[in-house]
Amino acid sequence: MAAGLAKIKRRISSIDSTRKITNAMELVSSVKLMRKRKAMDNTVEYTASLGVIIHDCLNGMKEEERKSASPLLLDETGAKGQGNLYIAVTSSLGLCGGYNINLIKFLEPLVQKDDQVMIIGTKGLSKLSEDKINLDIENISLLDEFSYVKARRIRAVMTQTYLKGNFKAIYLVYTKFKNSLTFVPTAEKILPIQGIEQIGANHKEEAYPPDFVPDRKTVFELLVPKYLDSVLFERFTEAMVCEEGSRRNAMENATDNADDLHKSLNIIYNKARQAEITSQITEIMTGRLVEEE
Repeated sequence: MAAGLAKIKRRISSIDSTRKITNAMELVSSVKLMRKRKAMDNTVEYTASLGVIIHDCLNGMKEEERKSASPLLLDETGAKGQGNLYIAVTSSLGLCGGYNINLIKFLEPLVQKDDQVMIIGTKGLSKLSEDKINLDIENISLLDEFSYVKARRIRAVMTQTYLKGNFKAIYLVYTKFKNSLTFVPTAEKILPIQGIEQIGANHKEEAYPPDFVPDRKTVFELLVPKYLDSVLFERFTEAMVCEEGSRRNAMENATDNADDLHKSLNIIYNKARQAEITSQITEIMTGRLVEEE
C-alpha cells in the first residue's frame, strides 16, 4: 500500500511541474499575442488607407488606361501557366494545437497535379513531405524575425514568377483570425489582383479629393507593388496572430487538464491513504483483541 501511495505522490509532483511549464508558456503566449494583434490592427488600417487611394486612382482612369495600368491585374498574364502556385503559411514552432494540421487538411484538396506549393514553416514541411506534392522550400524560414522587408522580398518573387507566365494564378493559404478562439484556414488569390475596383468602394467621398501628380496611372503603377507588400505583410502577421492564439489556447487547455488531473489524483491519494490508516487501525484492534483472549 505504501508503494502505491508513493507512486501516486510522484505522479502528482510530475503533473505539478508540467503545469508550471504550461502556465508559464500560456502567459508568454498571451503577451506575444497582444503585441502581434496590435501590429495586425495597425497594418489593417494602413492597407485599407492604401486601398482607398488605389481605388481613387483606378476610378478616375479611362477604360484604355485601366487595361494597361498593370499586367498584375490581368488574367492573360498567367494564361500560359500550367498550374497554380500556393503559398502555405504554417509555423516553425510546435505546441500550437491543431493550427498546422488544420491548414494542411484545407490545402491538400486544393493542390492539383500541375500545381506547386511554396511552404513557409518547417512544421508544414514535415506534414507535406510524405505527400506527392511539388514543394518549394526556398522561403521556409520567412517568418523567422519577420519584417516588412521580407514581405517585400516575397512579393518580388511572386510578381516575377507571375509575369514570366509560370503559373496561372498565385494563392496565399493562411489562417484567418476570426476571434480569440476561432481561426479559419483560407485561400486568397493574390495574383492576378482581384476586386481592386471594390477596394475602398465604401469609403465616403472627400470634400476635397487629392490631386494625382503627374497623373492617376503613374501613381497607380507606383502604388500597386506597395499595396501588395502591405497585403502580404498583413496576411502573414494575421497568420502569426492565429499561431500564437492557438498556442495560448493549447497551453491554457493543458493547464486546465493538469488542474483536473491533480484534483482527481489527490482524491485517489486521500482515499488510498484513508484506506491504509483504516487497515492499520483494524490490525491494531485485532491484535489487542487477540491479546485479551
